[in-house]
Amino acid sequence: MDKNIDIHALISEFLQERSVIPLSSMPTPVDDYQKSGVVPFLNSDGAYYFYVMKPIATRQELLPPKWQLCKGTRMCRSAAGGQWRDMRSGDKTSDLQAEPLEFTALREGHEELGLLTEQIKRLFDAGPYRFSSAKTGQEKHMWMFTAEVRSKEGFLPASHVAATTADRCWLTLDEFKVVGRDDHLYILEDIQFKLKNL
Repeated sequence: MDKNIDIHALISEFLQERSVIPLSSMPTPVDDYQKSGVVPFLNSDGAYYFYVMKPIATRQELLPPKWQLCKGTRMCRSAAGGQWRDMRSGDKTSDLQAEPLEFTALREGHEELGLLTEQIKRLFDAGPYRFSSAKTGQEKHMWMFTAEVRSKEGFLPASHVAATTADRCWLTLDEFKVVGRDDHLYILEDIQFKLKNL
């Protein structure tokens, strides 16, 4: 696939053609969530496999990053238009034009994991979760989605993902418990529980 393809147009088309399936009773908010993420998964004979990433270490004083869920910052711009930028603390969606949370999740999935919309069979809304900032330790919250994909191989090559992604891999929940980020573990546990109880 062409590295310069307009992923924004592909995501918009995908979201217009597909319904996002709720996994929780909480409706997707149109509020001020700044973070959103996606975890691709495969169900093979009742075993769930999740596609996770490891970011490049940027601060030497911190421990090397562990495997974690793909997440990122929502983009927004003035209600009158203009340049897109990351949402900041204190930004109110009522004053801005902001990406829908599912759009942010798929954009981040494309950038960090190489997730392609044509590989997604179903997209699920998993709901809100809390996590700790790796830099500050401050508690933050994000809205998560999970995408059932067609195969383990249907992702862009490493050369086409963000330079901030050090590696990507498929892990079961039990494997993630050993090598994954602690504050993301309960999120993955909850998502797997919800998927099993569809």
